[in-house]
Amino acid sequence: MSKVKTQRRCKPTGGRGRGAASVADEPVPALEMEGFEPEVETSAGQQDQVAGAVRYAWLGAGQCGGRLVKAFHDLGYRKLLAVNTTRRDLDLLDVPAGQKLLMDIGAEGAGKDMERGRGAVDQYDQEILHRMEEIVGHDVDHIMVCFGAGGGTGSGSAAGLVELARRYARSIGLKDPARRVGVMMTLPTAGESSSPRVAQNAYTVASELSLLAWQNKLSPLVIVDNDKIRHVHPNLTVKQFWPTVNRTVAGLFDVFNRLSYRPSEYTTFDPTDYYSIIMAGGCAVMGLTQVRDYRDKFAISRAIKQNLEQTLLAGQFDLSRAKVAGSIIVGGRRMMETVPGLQDAIDFGFDILADITGQATVHRGIYEDNREVLRVYTILGGLPAPTARLEQLRR
Repeated sequence: MSKVKTQRRCKPTGGRGRGAASVADEPVPALEMEGFEPEVETSAGQQDQVAGAVRYAWLGAGQCGGRLVKAFHDLGYRKLLAVNTTRRDLDLLDVPAGQKLLMDIGAEGAGKDMERGRGAVDQYDQEILHRMEEIVGHDVDHIMVCFGAGGGTGSGSAAGLVELARRYARSIGLKDPARRVGVMMTLPTAGESSSPRVAQNAYTVASELSLLAWQNKLSPLVIVDNDKIRHVHPNLTVKQFWPTVNRTVAGLFDVFNRLSYRPSEYTTFDPTDYYSIIMAGGCAVMGLTQVRDYRDKFAISRAIKQNLEQTLLAGQFDLSRAKVAGSIIVGGRRMMETVPGLQDAIDFGFDILADITGQATVHRGIYEDNREVLRVYTILGGLPAPTARLEQLRR
């Protein structure tokens, strides 16, 4: 792992945008007794095709984690690695071969055994770090670990991957490395949870990571509730279901990163606003609602409430305990120019969010584009875990 040790001397370069410039070789200081000046190789890793405020890297574990990072790859995120104990799952994953790692522990995978998942990460930790050097490089701000709670590979490897990501963040010089690592975790459906082992695995890993998030030892924890999604999208075919879910979740997470990188002539939700939510610790929730009757003064405030009630992410959060919140309104140019009273409706919506979240710091953004549709995006960070939802896994 010599490259990782070398990179401890390096600071991440560039802004929060997607700089395409390569990183020049940096000289090692000359030593008198050696009389020569070698150069140190540094790597920026894969180059994203995303104009966002935060440079993310993605680690996907197991079948679900692999599908999630594939969804982010489709959006232009290129710094990703999928790990699995089952070769056939990796073979079916349409990402570059060099960004897939088989943790071969025999017997075709971990089954539902979390101990085998833990052991796989312990066995392959150096190979994972080596791949991260090549793929992620030092040009990164935040690392997200993705997995499905319930299985053996994802649930068992999650905590180990968080620790490896933390070590990597520290090795490349990121400040506060614990909170530079977040988790995106899916909860099993009610049908899947009918298996006692699946339910126990999900409860165990969700409880463990929720505690770490609340202790600011990872940030954020994003919990996707598959059972809730099943009820929100009851008419999807089998072939449509998981691709639709993964695209929707990835797109919702991604849109805040993109919007916070864009300027606004009205009110900017800037990179610092966005990253304060990502770094707030605890759990994060987010939602999107399209407002049809935007001439109604109360339509935007209703949309903000709906965002937090009907999100695809887990529910049953105590929203009044959020530490930081953000709401972004995006409307068409003609709408912004011609609709009287729209500013008052927007301000009222922001005030409602402040009421819902109690003492949270609320960041605001108002943007326009070419679509004559009013959309309301809401994101909250620093929430305690949805204990009631997690307890349902044990029933």
